[in-house]
Amino acid sequence: MKFSRRVALHSMLCLLLAVAVLRPVEGGARSIVEAGGATSWRYLDDGQEPAAWREVDFDDTSWKAGPAPLGYGRTNLCTEVGFGSDKEHKFITTWFRHAFERPELKPGERLVIVFCVDDGAVIYLNGQEVGRANMPAGPFTANTTTPAAIGPNDEDFYLRMNVPTQALRPGRNVLAVEVHQCAPKSHDLFFDLALKTMPPEARAPAIPAAARAVVETYLHQNHLGPEMKIPDGYEDGGHAMKLDAEGRPSSGREILVVDRTHDAELARFLAFARTPELQALAPLERARRLAVFIDQEATPPGGHRWDEKTCELLEKDFKNKPVLLGDWLEQAHAGVCRHRALLFKILAEEAGLKVALTRGHYVDRSYPSGGQHVWNELLLDDGQRRLVDVMIKHAKQDFPEVTSTAVSKHYRKQDNTPWYEAAAEKKN
Repeated sequence: MKFSRRVALHSMLCLLLAVAVLRPVEGGARSIVEAGGATSWRYLDDGQEPAAWREVDFDDTSWKAGPAPLGYGRTNLCTEVGFGSDKEHKFITTWFRHAFERPELKPGERLVIVFCVDDGAVIYLNGQEVGRANMPAGPFTANTTTPAAIGPNDEDFYLRMNVPTQALRPGRNVLAVEVHQCAPKSHDLFFDLALKTMPPEARAPAIPAAARAVVETYLHQNHLGPEMKIPDGYEDGGHAMKLDAEGRPSSGREILVVDRTHDAELARFLAFARTPELQALAPLERARRLAVFIDQEATPPGGHRWDEKTCELLEKDFKNKPVLLGDWLEQAHAGVCRHRALLFKILAEEAGLKVALTRGHYVDRSYPSGGQHVWNELLLDDGQRRLVDVMIKHAKQDFPEVTSTAVSKHYRKQDNTPWYEAAAEKKN
């Protein structure tokens, strides 16, 4: 009897330990106010600032309304706003408002505004200023111009701004934004904004035993072959990630976590990979469709040129913190090579493809000594290994064989020795 109780107690302790080790990462990448056409804004474009316009109870029903992005002089707008009758003397300021219901926040959950503006803006939540961008400090009026113009090289970049949760109030809340121009002759105006949640501060969990071998293989060998699937509990903090004695990772950048059960965005991606239409395609076309899908999901609204800068901003928020892979993409709609290649392997496995994940250096004129890079290999049934690079080639995949010179001269190991031997160099 005592033996049975001891066995039962041991089993219970093991179960509790397993639950503790496998506890999910708290997801928190929710959009309270979505960017783009999903959100309609009230706006005033007559150049006359009304009293108390930023307050919650202000009556904006007489204002015009339209989906974001809003502005003029751009091709990527959903709503064209006015600027007056004189192109040489446009109104300096345009006013925007959007009402939303207070969300239920989890303990420790935070708020962040992700926005794009040309030229400058002051943002209020329930009448309280929460931040400004490209605007002078101190008081200003409707005729205050921005200190600098947003030129073509800086357009369409989405900034991030933390928001105090105490600025929220029960029930109806209002975001109010005034957008200022650099000069009366400014030729364009652009405004788009999202309000998102950020997960609570947390350390990355210890890697569960079921994922430990895969994580350590990739960490030390920089390669996961098609036979090694990406399990739930897999964590990736980049090539410099370290594991302590308990199997808990640390890194100078975000630590990506794979959790199919609790990651709503990843579940959406996996559903796409399981569609019968995709499964019926030949392997190369299946891989191409996945690459196109990932490129769409991981490219910022401003285009590929903002991939790295957007991810750098997000890395500051998530440095040495766990973040679900899908949450990362939902937060900034951006991903660089490590996000794209990991997602490709996960989705390709779901779609029935044999895919490897490889990390090393990419060498070209811009990076003669090699820059850190991650890519995939697609193994076909006839034994061919084709290269897939969703970062550099984006949606335009040509799937060269890894034995081609075009691959062997660019894709290197971490020590810059070749990953692949070109066919012409093979010995008989």
